[in-house]
Amino acid sequence: MTKKWLILITIIMLAGVLVSGCADNTENTVVDEVEETEETTPEDAAIDSEPIVGEAQDYAVRMEYYGMMKPSELEINRGDSIAWRNYKPQNTYVLVSDDGLFEDQEMDSNDMFTYTFTESGTYTFSVVDVPDMTLTVTVR
Repeated sequence: MTKKWLILITIIMLAGVLVSGCADNTENTVVDEVEETEETTPEDAAIDSEPIVGEAQDYAVRMEYYGMMKPSELEINRGDSIAWRNYKPQNTYVLVSDDGLFEDQEMDSNDMFTYTFTESGTYTFSVVDVPDMTLTVTVR
């Protein structure tokens, strides 16, 4: 009876190794097919012709529970986005665009707000009632 169990366990392990190796190849094939079928519409061409430096990047800013934003300064390009996330375990923060780019954003714990920058300039962001919690963004 022990030999039967040993053979059964060996077969199961070999099958697991074979299946895990196949899953990786299938995933790459699907990605390649998706990339090949992308088409550019006239609207996309108009957007692409705008003078934006490089490809758009996404940046994350942590609103920490001890009253600071990480990072506190960013230098980005037009077309890039910033996502603020409230990491304070309880209560809320109110994110303010000191330059009026968007309305005040009340953010509960783990809430996220994203903004895409389309104009060059230097912008500041703060949090209501937390004077040291600021972010300065320079958009090229």
